[in-house]
Amino acid sequence: MRHIFSGPLFLGKNLEFVEDGFVVVEDGMIVDCGRGRKNKAKRHSIIPAFINAHTHIGDYFLREKFTGMPLDKVCGKDGLKNKYLNSTGDDVVIEGMKSAIIEMMRTGTCCFSDFREGGIKGIKLLRKALSNHDGISAKIYGRPDNPDEAFLGECDGYGARSIRAEKIKRKKGKSIGIHVCETKSGELKEAMGFDPNFLVHMNCAGKEEISKVAGMDIPVVVCPRSNAYFGLKLPDIPLMLEEGILVCIGTDNAMTNSLSMISEMEFVFRWFMDKVDAIDILKMATVNPAKVFGWNCGFIEKGADANLLLLDESFLKTPNPYATVVLRLSAQKMEIMLEGKYACNC
Repeated sequence: MRHIFSGPLFLGKNLEFVEDGFVVVEDGMIVDCGRGRKNKAKRHSIIPAFINAHTHIGDYFLREKFTGMPLDKVCGKDGLKNKYLNSTGDDVVIEGMKSAIIEMMRTGTCCFSDFREGGIKGIKLLRKALSNHDGISAKIYGRPDNPDEAFLGECDGYGARSIRAEKIKRKKGKSIGIHVCETKSGELKEAMGFDPNFLVHMNCAGKEEISKVAGMDIPVVVCPRSNAYFGLKLPDIPLMLEEGILVCIGTDNAMTNSLSMISEMEFVFRWFMDKVDAIDILKMATVNPAKVFGWNCGFIEKGADANLLLLDESFLKTPNPYATVVLRLSAQKMEIMLEGKYACNC
């Protein structure tokens, strides 16, 4: 089916604001886009759908279960979260993941990268949850249920807990991400032994560690609302950007945070308003994770997947449309297009 839209939009991988542009969608792809209007086009403000760079949606069924508890008690290898995951029926976990996926779709997310607990079984549970939802895509970063489990053939990569947990260091052609410097600094050197493709958190990393990561050209996924929830230091996003690190945003544990990238962007902007530009925050939720994880979306460009958010035409007509997106999107009604099909009318 062919769709034609016109109105203000962010064009290309640089998210260039175009006051009056157009997008043509056919067979799930953007087949044309640019400046100017198209006849008989639907008028909207047009935004690329978001990419959530770090989730744990398997724990959605535990939402608000651990309010006020410290991170080590909840999320350690022998923490309460894993005890509940290991003792809860598969149907409960799957239904929770389905609800998490719907929450992401409803708030404009088209793709997500999930660190999946539970070995091969856990990976299969997530795939089962995903089978009910067309349009949204996931990269699954599994981890072994036991040291000898050959789990990598079942997923997209290895999502390591930390330098103190699993010790698998051979990627076997797979991508690897690892939690680093979430509760303390000084973990980077050992984390490099995993030969990671990206790092998660780095909120407690010192300036020297951040500079080293920049020098090695390793992307970092930050999860500020999660850090704040557990009373941890927030990531030094301004320094990361200054050093040239490719920064992405994730919502982290579904048990403690909503899966709304809109909420995550707004939190970052309000916290770092005088130090981080809104366009950079929008890139952390779109083009940056697209580059890290190899998705053909997060931007409006000919040949890209048609994952779009369609809002009232006047929405982006402000002096700073980037700030408008990260500050005001949560209050807007929007149509969500995933792979060229309307997914939700919110």
